Amino acid sequence: MEHERRYDRAGQFVDPAKELWSSSRPVERDTDLVRFRATATVPAGPQGRPVLFQAGDSDGGRELAARHADVVFSANTEYGKAVAYAADLRDRLARHGRSPDSLRILPGASVVLGDTPSEAEEKARWVRGEQINGPRAIACLEQYWGIDLSAYDPDGPLPDIEPSEDELDPSRGTISIAHRTGKAALIRKWRELASERGLSIRQLVLEVAPGHPAFTGTPSAVADEWTRYVTTRTVDGFNIVPHLLPSSVTDIVDKLVPELQSRGVYRTEYRGTTLRDHLDLPPRAD
Repeated sequence: MEHERRYDRAGQFVDPAKELWSSSRPVERDTDLVRFRATATVPAGPQGRPVLFQAGDSDGGRELAARHADVVFSANTEYGKAVAYAADLRDRLARHGRSPDSLRILPGASVVLGDTPSEAEEKARWVRGEQINGPRAIACLEQYWGIDLSAYDPDGPLPDIEPSEDELDPSRGTISIAHRTGKAALIRKWRELASERGLSIRQLVLEVAPGHPAFTGTPSAVADEWTRYVTTRTVDGFNIVPHLLPSSVTDIVDKLVPELQSRGVYRTEYRGTTLRDHLDLPPRAD
């Protein structure tokens, strides 16, 4: 199925699903993408219906979020991109008759904390190096070459064979939207970069592989940065992408959360009993 058509199908499914959650009557759909008939068998929960989470940065993904989602994930962590993303989503919400407060924006975020800026930077370099080990570097290139590269040394030069002619599979979520077409030109650029700088497969992947940008620094510095994001309503929070469990989460809980609480941007106690309450969403779902 074409990439954008997947969002059409999702919308055609979510519409009747929401009807099903709000009614005891049979709900039926028969379209080109969805066909079902169902009747609710359980009573509504205290928050009306389940909270709907959605991820997607493409045009279709943003439209689906603006029409249906309560929470949206994105890869737009850099401040300027996050501002533009939030403005675009809120324009779409208005077109669908929804208020800006009906959707929570939670971009994915990795956090690397240190007692000093230099310690945090050194730790971030170590994390990145550990994330792109030899097998993962080979697996990353295999997505683009479209063939088995396991015989190649990750610490050796780039594969000397040509990739398959097929473009990248758009359903593979590890590949950014921007890189799903034009892979031949991209691989040529990588060959030029590797030749110019004498990079091995692993070193190249460390340079070019996508990843969640890390907020790196002391707890106080990261708290200041996050305070700017939330007080300007650029985001409503972050979806944490831990680099090492449990230590990276422990660092956030023990070191970052108190700094956020002291700035008044993170709660000190829960004010409700449901997930909808915790996300500070409107009390009644559509």
